[in-house]
Amino acid sequence: MGVQGVWETLAPVGRRVSVETLARKRLAIDASIWLVQFMKAMRDKKGEMARNAHLLEFFRRICKLLFLRTKPAFVFDGGTPALKRSNVIARRRQRENALAKIRKTAEKLLLNHSLRPKELANDIENQRRMNDSRVRKTEVPNHHLEDDGEALRGYDQEMLDEL
Repeated sequence: MGVQGVWETLAPVGRRVSVETLARKRLAIDASIWLVQFMKAMRDKKGEMARNAHLLEFFRRICKLLFLRTKPAFVFDGGTPALKRSNVIARRRQRENALAKIRKTAEKLLLNHSLRPKELANDIENQRRMNDSRVRKTEVPNHHLEDDGEALRGYDQEMLDEL
């Protein structure tokens, strides 16, 4: 979270340095910032925090600092300051509301998914009935076919007589 606008305020006098320039110096480290960085950055393919990622990354950074013979002093701040509490509470509420909306959407999707096959089966059955009724309406009466058959038989007989 940090202090709003601190980097803009410090920008005119601040400068980036490589970690090697800190060799053989005492260094105060805000441990909570490191923890937040690790928790956000160390994700697996599913987007979940990798197991013990914060411990592994803490260990790697400490090893690097000790290799450079720095003397790190870790600062673990206490509880949330009064000025930040309202922001923390508001963010927590936003997360909870977003999760509630996601759950509702998921429930609707699952409900629609479970009802959808029944609706599709009903639609298919209705379509079949409509097709059956159309076929019945367009059927050719049998008496026309019989008349044509008799006419053809007579034609065949005439051809045989000629031979």
